[in-house]
Amino acid sequence: MKNLKNIFLSLGVAATLFGTTACTGDLDLQPRDPSEITDANGKIDNVFADLYLQFATYGANGNSPVSGFDGGMAAFQRAMFIAEEIPTDEASWIWDPADYGVFNYGTFNANIGCLYGFYSRLIINITLSNQFIQALDNGEFGEVDAAKAANYRLQAKTLWGACYYYMLSFYDNVPYADETTPVGAEPTQRPRAEVYNLVTSQLEDVVAAYGANQTPLYGFVGLDAAESILAKIYLNGEVFAGKADYAKCYQHCKNVIDRLGKGGYYGNGLARSYNALFGANNKKYVIGNPGSDVNEIIWSIAGDNINLTGYSGANFLIAGWIGTNAVQVTMGKPTQNPALNGQYEDTEAGKILYTYVADPEQYEKDLKTYNEAAESKKDAWQTLVNEIVNGVPYSFNPTQNGYVAQDWYNYGNGWKCMVARKSFVRKFEWEDVDMSVSNDRRVSLWQTSAHGFTADNVSIVGDDWGKNGYLCPKYSNWAYNEDGTIDAAASPTNISMASGDYAAIRLAEIYLTAAEAILQGGGGSEAEALQYVNYIRQRAYGDPAGDESHFWARLSMQDLRDERCRELYQENVRRTDLIRWNQWCTGYTWEWKGGIQNGTNLPEYTKLYPIPTRTMVASSFQQTTGY
Repeated sequence: MKNLKNIFLSLGVAATLFGTTACTGDLDLQPRDPSEITDANGKIDNVFADLYLQFATYGANGNSPVSGFDGGMAAFQRAMFIAEEIPTDEASWIWDPADYGVFNYGTFNANIGCLYGFYSRLIINITLSNQFIQALDNGEFGEVDAAKAANYRLQAKTLWGACYYYMLSFYDNVPYADETTPVGAEPTQRPRAEVYNLVTSQLEDVVAAYGANQTPLYGFVGLDAAESILAKIYLNGEVFAGKADYAKCYQHCKNVIDRLGKGGYYGNGLARSYNALFGANNKKYVIGNPGSDVNEIIWSIAGDNINLTGYSGANFLIAGWIGTNAVQVTMGKPTQNPALNGQYEDTEAGKILYTYVADPEQYEKDLKTYNEAAESKKDAWQTLVNEIVNGVPYSFNPTQNGYVAQDWYNYGNGWKCMVARKSFVRKFEWEDVDMSVSNDRRVSLWQTSAHGFTADNVSIVGDDWGKNGYLCPKYSNWAYNEDGTIDAAASPTNISMASGDYAAIRLAEIYLTAAEAILQGGGGSEAEALQYVNYIRQRAYGDPAGDESHFWARLSMQDLRDERCRELYQENVRRTDLIRWNQWCTGYTWEWKGGIQNGTNLPEYTKLYPIPTRTMVASSFQQTTGY
């Protein structure tokens, strides 16, 4: 996966499958240069790599196949984040009010540009998956080893199923196409329940065909990913198709748990550290990658700050939250005593850093500069240590709102584009009323009131950044040791691209999905469901193996919902979860829901997204119900 090359091979015009002439200009995936190679014979690995590349980034050599649109926003992970997280209590995008201002409220119209971005990304990836299978079945790759061809086919179908999970969540008149759909033909819109039956049936065949104990190479999907996607679809069966398929959901989860739920620090297949799952070296926790006995990340969308870059995945989930504001490296108090070098003296206002200066003349100069700053009402803050990250002391400027530094995440960029809603922040267990101290390690990278931010969402506009919501980063560009401490030596260079993979599906999600299926009567026992949730809680608090300090004695559905929110935030499940729990329109309110600061109910039609106007004009499609 480190040497992915993007070679668009003309196996037909991929995008014309989902539209008529006007759409082909928007979504044309043919080679832009007519002299490019279009003969697929012997190129199966190149085309297969390109299929995965369309999940990892946004197009050939950084170009977006969605013309007239921000390529980063049309990258798969980011596009799904826009659809699944921005309208919910978890996050809000505080710039671009024409697009995101409406999305932040949970209300939509067919002309919104970012809606076209995530619809198009799903269409593109479905099309490429179908056409890869068609080319394989038609012999267009020439002579291919039979076992390899069969496995590649299953992987393409698994990725196809992942896209239809979101299609089923977003639309009721679902454009459906599989490998039997002729290239260039407009797909038939089918009722949601019918597509649900088609997709689950085909994924069941995929799971059966993989065979037991099939482990993919790092970066590729396999049996566990296919069963996990199937479980995610079945969990939402009542919404997607009016079918309570919790028994099927539980059974597929149990299959995955039986294979992966062992090993590691806790003996349950979970990584010891939550932060390490979202760091620069999280590849070692991806199934199929040697180097760890933990395979918690079941489906990984690969990322690398040199070989596989894009404004999505870890890059997006770091840069979107952070910036550098009101922070500088602390000015140390000069000392001629080597024993004090790098030492800190506690004061009521913070800590004083001592730095050894050998040269007498330089010492006098530095001491004069330090004393002037320390005695100044304006500049004294520069001499106090407020934060220490990776051994580096930092000072906060109290005259500004919000203290954060990109260096704290080993990252060279920051957009200041997102803040969290207060309702989401409240779901975590805090030790103080200001919500600044928590033993839950899942918030350890956040910037809270302890760093000059306010939890209240007085607005969700960019000009109020620093005083209208907490920053809740989950990813960083540090490499981590198994216990979650920073491994600075193994960390990449601090540049504007991150090295971590995006964890699309984790074993932790499967534990929580199984627990919900159990509580819904799908099988298993309540004791089993409770055990699965307690696995999550034990790791969240960093409790030693065998320590049950944070275990629950009983499990309610609301407890499970809140734990799922805490564990899986920013993992592109939140909107679908809220709809499944009947908490999207009514029953639960968060800040700026419906466009009102304290929140209000949403109309029923907002449970679905409209098909973009650009697609409607270029096709004979029927619009989503309610739009």
